[in-house]
Amino acid sequence: MSHDMLNIVVVGDGTVGKTCLLHAYTDESFKNFYQPTIYDKESIEMTLDGQRHTIQLHDTAGQEDYDRIRQQFYKKAHCFMLCYSIDKRVTYENITSKWIPELTAEKRIPIVLIATKLDLRKDINTEVSTAQGERLKRTINANSFVECSAKQNINVKLAVEEAVRACFQGVPEPEKEDRCCGLCSIS
Repeated sequence: MSHDMLNIVVVGDGTVGKTCLLHAYTDESFKNFYQPTIYDKESIEMTLDGQRHTIQLHDTAGQEDYDRIRQQFYKKAHCFMLCYSIDKRVTYENITSKWIPELTAEKRIPIVLIATKLDLRKDINTEVSTAQGERLKRTINANSFVECSAKQNINVKLAVEEAVRACFQGVPEPEKEDRCCGLCSIS
């Protein structure tokens, strides 16, 4: 795949930390207040795996009021960074109920599943565990899964790098279950 510009569209519910994640990546800052983003983009030059890339990060609003506006950017997307917040289970549940149907309506585009607000993990039942994130990655057939914290700048760079790699990998083949179906002679 050869592109002059890689378009990476960041999506997910409002307040999951999409804008904070992008600010942490682009200018290494953390915004401690919430303001819904209608649409914002940032063009960046980066070198990854020995190759020079120009990427455009598209920040979108997660609220229903912005559904039509947000979907205009899906047509140019080379990859989606699909975000949920570790401390808000409903944002995790909305990945399959809202976001996957919306993102896959147009065409097959690679997805990197991003769990935000890693710094808020306290290992309580209401939070989304790493294992649950990994399971969701397989369920939605995402290219990769990254847990990150914009506030503490943990895995922020990795999240964007995985999105760039996904642009070139394309949509992966679905993972097969590890267990035998019982119809073969393998034991």
